[in-house]
Amino acid sequence: MIFLLIICYFLSFNCVISNLENSPRIVIIGAGASGIAAASKLYENGFKDILILEAQDRIGGRIHTIQFGEYLLDLGAQWVHGQLNNVVYELAAPYDLLEHTNWKFSPYNSAGFKINETIFKDTIDIFENALYNITISDKNISVGEYYEQKYAEYFKDHPEINTTLQNDLLRFYNLIECSLSASDTWYEPSIKAELEYEICEGNFSINWKDKGYSTILDILMKKFPDATKELPILNNTLLNSEVINIDYTGNNDIVKIRTLNNQEYLADHVIVTPSLGVLKADYQSLFNPPLPESKITNIKGLAYGTECKIFFLFDEPWWDYNFNWAFSLLFNESYRDELENGISDKKWITSTTSFSSVENKPSLLLAWITPKGCRILETLSDDKVLEHSMDMLHTFMGKDYNITKPSAMIRSAWTQNKHFRGTYSFHSIESDKVHASAEGLSEPIIKNQIPIILFAGEATSKSYYSTVHGAIVSGWREADRLIELYGKTS
Repeated sequence: MIFLLIICYFLSFNCVISNLENSPRIVIIGAGASGIAAASKLYENGFKDILILEAQDRIGGRIHTIQFGEYLLDLGAQWVHGQLNNVVYELAAPYDLLEHTNWKFSPYNSAGFKINETIFKDTIDIFENALYNITISDKNISVGEYYEQKYAEYFKDHPEINTTLQNDLLRFYNLIECSLSASDTWYEPSIKAELEYEICEGNFSINWKDKGYSTILDILMKKFPDATKELPILNNTLLNSEVINIDYTGNNDIVKIRTLNNQEYLADHVIVTPSLGVLKADYQSLFNPPLPESKITNIKGLAYGTECKIFFLFDEPWWDYNFNWAFSLLFNESYRDELENGISDKKWITSTTSFSSVENKPSLLLAWITPKGCRILETLSDDKVLEHSMDMLHTFMGKDYNITKPSAMIRSAWTQNKHFRGTYSFHSIESDKVHASAEGLSEPIIKNQIPIILFAGEATSKSYYSTVHGAIVSGWREADRLIELYGKTS
């Protein structure tokens, strides 16, 4: 009797697979890098019934290239981070689309004086190289604690650096780490996670010359370099289609997807690619039945933050545009306290790391703001932001430069956009405590031994979270999961 039941179950399972093999319906939620990567790989392997539902009025997700004056600029992902084992670099480099950026750092303090460049270079080297020397004994501390140890060793060997400058430098590198990780402070990210994270060797800020990061989407879709070979991804993408419910309650394996505009779609498999920020906000209402506790632990336990950019367009650059400058900002304690204890809408200024030139765009200057400042900045009017930015430029660099007023300004607003709620994920000390992981987040929902709901996106990448190359690899991973299930359909 048991043998017959096993045979019947086996035949039933094979019938399901056979029925689906003819035309598996795959719905991808989100047309960002991971969603487009998954779709492209599925199309290339013969899958035809693919639909992408995108909440916004454009594709790209956190890749957002726009026209600003005569330039293309990126409000989201901007640089290719490294070369070795970086799929973005591997895809784009053969077409001569990329260029290595070499920066000239020009550090200023809030008293308007330039910092000793030798000291600054030495401390940058510590920041850039320290994470390559992490030992197992360090793994239970935060990134901030680890850096403080390394800088304490350096300062001990350099007594000529007074305490005031030491503190200014520590505040600066705290902000730099916040910028890289999208954390509020450098005491949040986990060193243990850094041991698992893979930094791609090579230049860490490779630019797209006169193009933008959206070029990678064209490469994935085969729109570039030969438009006649373009995959039918755009034709099968519905914009302004925000998914509000994914229902997998039925006795069969069919998933029902409902959108805000009251449309319903059926699928055999759903690949979920929205940001971790969206999952954190909407997981309770988005999935029916509720997700398993293990999945919820990973969604709640992994950390997610934000980053802001402000681009300024000048009629003529007032800095030397023959070099790629990064004007690094070191806030003196008194100036910082004055801003943070004074008018509330100016507090965001102390979260600014730098003003930098933009490669191959000589009339642009770019300000970088870390999470605490972003949450304030995004609530302010353009006039206020411009006024505060000009005050900052004059405070730090007004003694050395004849600073003019920009003719135009544009800024990102990822935090307030409900379709993103920030920019990228990181692994925190709290993530370690609850054993939250990218691997756990990436595990599919299985029904009748079939993965019916799959998860992709940068936050599901163990080694490359927070990056575009991590997002692309995650999309390919989930496509491969379905390819392995069905085999090539062509």
